[in-house]
Amino acid sequence: MPIGVYRRTEETKRKMGKISHLRQANHCDLSNKAIEWISGELMGDGCLYSKNKYSAYFEYTSKHFEYINYVSDTLKSFGIEQAGKIYKNWKGKTFKNGRWVDRPITLFPKSFNYKSRCYPELKSIRDRWYPNGKKIIPKNLKLTSLTCRQHYIGDGSLLHPKNANPYIQLATCGFPIGNVEWLTNKLNNLGFKSTRQLHRNGIHISTYSTPAFLKYIGRCPCSVYDYKWKI
Repeated sequence: MPIGVYRRTEETKRKMGKISHLRQANHCDLSNKAIEWISGELMGDGCLYSKNKYSAYFEYTSKHFEYINYVSDTLKSFGIEQAGKIYKNWKGKTFKNGRWVDRPITLFPKSFNYKSRCYPELKSIRDRWYPNGKKIIPKNLKLTSLTCRQHYIGDGSLLHPKNANPYIQLATCGFPIGNVEWLTNKLNNLGFKSTRQLHRNGIHISTYSTPAFLKYIGRCPCSVYDYKWKI
């Protein structure tokens, strides 16, 4: 077979495979609110995984069953259905005497895991957040109050020093330094005095800006995290 014909045949097969997959796939019409919410979760503990090049699914693990139910209900309101049941993890691994062994249940807190069905609409979001397989913060991210709220729930802390006023800390150590600097600048542009913590690559929101930040992101949507709002 001539090379040109072979290439056209392979390209046709790929196109037909994609069309067939998308025709049979689950679909959802993601609103701006849905994208903002998902983005906030991805800035924290939320993850997007892909088993093929056409679709992706959302996964989240939490120690709070109430929050996992909130995640499931919220995604369902966006048209994203849960895959299977929420399951509970009890065991972990620890390195002891030169080998990995099971940790006793009493030393490993339970956690609950959620997975969504696969959607082509989530694949484009995954491609933005995982361009090389590792999660980053996309430079075209819109930092809205909803996005900030979900990020704060997942990776934020309201710290109460003994001899000082409370302040907020965002755990962003898993992202590249450039991403954290970009996010710090975005928060400053919103009017919240923020600095990147050099020793842990996290973000410190000043005592002065803490009340304004909490007011900006609005009330906590899930009671298990109400304590993060109690100045």
